[in-house]
Amino acid sequence: MVKIAFFVEGQTERIFLEKLLDSYFTHPYFNIESIQLVEDKATIITKANYDHEEVKLYFLIFDVMRDGNVNGAILERSENLINRSGYSHIIGIRDLYPNPPRLLPQMVADFNEIFREREFFNKLTQIIAVMEVEAWFIADYEHFIRMDASLRTSWLNDILDIKLETDNIESYSHPSQIIFKIWRLVGKTYKKRESDSWSICSHLDYLKYCSNDEFFKRIPSYARLINKIDELTK
Repeated sequence: MVKIAFFVEGQTERIFLEKLLDSYFTHPYFNIESIQLVEDKATIITKANYDHEEVKLYFLIFDVMRDGNVNGAILERSENLINRSGYSHIIGIRDLYPNPPRLLPQMVADFNEIFREREFFNKLTQIIAVMEVEAWFIADYEHFIRMDASLRTSWLNDILDIKLETDNIESYSHPSQIIFKIWRLVGKTYKKRESDSWSICSHLDYLKYCSNDEFFKRIPSYARLINKIDELTK
């Protein structure tokens, strides 16, 4: 069985990743479990569906509940996961925001500096969403009209002075604020609450997120994630 652990910054990333993995793979060949980390307390929030003996892939997602804490959580748990629990790889997913794009190389260098002396360094991958994971959601801009029929793409472009179909999505400085403004147009508020995360993630087209090469080109940071998952599970 291939076992992969993910560390994410919060519930939005965790919910998206659960739904992505559930769409990318076919039952009954995999399990997903999610654990919420609050200080020293670990709470299971999503349980596996199948006995381990029945599956070929096992995904464990750690929600660290705080921006910027992914590296620390990986540092604390990576040796046990890989050397004692048999995990083949660990993937950390974090936002670039609030750091500016010019600091992206430094964030990569910081991760390498922390872990390069570990004998399992080649089993660690850092994925940095540029600028936020919400940029990945905006790339599927048609999800807005799935949420509310009035949120037509042409109207949103005019109101927000953007071009959702052609803009470099990763150039948006604060993608979650764009979603906030769009939701506000229909009387909703996007505050990254659990209900907000479920609402937005339930309207995404996961076929695009699993297999659309043109879609991947718009969000290279996401493409790194799906390519790594593909590499590890083939």
